[in-house]
Amino acid sequence: MVNVAVPLPKLQKTIDFDGFMSVSVLKKIAFSPDGRYLAIVYNPALSQTDIVVWDVQLDRKQSHIHCPSDYGDLSYLDLLWSRDSKVISFGAKRQWDPMTGDSLPDNPAIGRASRLNKDGSKMLSIVGAIGEPSYIYIYDTKDWTLQKLYVDGLAVQRAAWTAEDKIMVGVNGTKQTVNKTMDGRLLAPFDVGLRLLDPSGKSPTKSIWFPAVPDDRPRYYPWKQAIDVDLSVSNFAANQIALGIGRIINGKTMDILTYYSIDDIVSDKVSPGVGGMVFSPDGQYLFIKAGAWFDGREPVVNSVIDTHSGKQVAQFGGGDRGIAINPNGKQLAIGNVHSVQIFGLQ
Repeated sequence: MVNVAVPLPKLQKTIDFDGFMSVSVLKKIAFSPDGRYLAIVYNPALSQTDIVVWDVQLDRKQSHIHCPSDYGDLSYLDLLWSRDSKVISFGAKRQWDPMTGDSLPDNPAIGRASRLNKDGSKMLSIVGAIGEPSYIYIYDTKDWTLQKLYVDGLAVQRAAWTAEDKIMVGVNGTKQTVNKTMDGRLLAPFDVGLRLLDPSGKSPTKSIWFPAVPDDRPRYYPWKQAIDVDLSVSNFAANQIALGIGRIINGKTMDILTYYSIDDIVSDKVSPGVGGMVFSPDGQYLFIKAGAWFDGREPVVNSVIDTHSGKQVAQFGGGDRGIAINPNGKQLAIGNVHSVQIFGLQ
């Protein structure tokens, strides 16, 4: 029996965009920090991205932004709201006024996979070519002053903030580091790791390494990486980060909870995270958007994970891609091709 305290999503209404989105597909959604607005990202044409800002309180379109680049299909680019809800961007450079849709002067940031810390006062980005030694650039979002963190010659795949303003990075070796000692161990090709960095320099770097595993598939490399070190959304209330598919890592101890096994995923029992995931503001639950089945199976089943036990505690249907939670904790939004479904959380 499902615990009555579990917030079961109940469909409240659907925001239909068929009038101008009928030939395109919704990609991402993000609530403003004040919870009043919902930014909806979609691709109106090849290599283009548009953003509709929807006033949730008045139930009407606030603005429409035309972007010259394809931000929607790049999974590592999150739509970011400034802490005062007056600026939206995909991190580096291009930014807009969400109330009017007007372009704003570029910010001076560079890099990819930008993320904001708990209070929005700092933004990180990953700088360096894919597979090459990386830096983490940390910007003060008020005056754009910059701090650079060198990650010891390793290549950073993804990075995320912890609740304590430390930075977790998922890393792999480079030509400069493979077959050399790293964190007290010899780094081999296809090894991957997680490292916890303290930008203040007050705490030493913590690390977990996952040795490569044999890959006996024909015509493949003889080794492959053991786990996915993709770090996605942060749970600032409980100091956790979603780790790849099926795991949550503690931002202080680096302990890992596994809520879906590889067997679950390979056997097609679940299709987790394809459409995104988001933590509840109180940190107790992780809502996982499964993504649509490509063979037409219905309904799509989404999951609710208890972040303390690492157990699935509920499931619910709805949507295709994109998931966001209102900072007030009372509404969950899910993208559904040409519309957004708004669920109440009870």
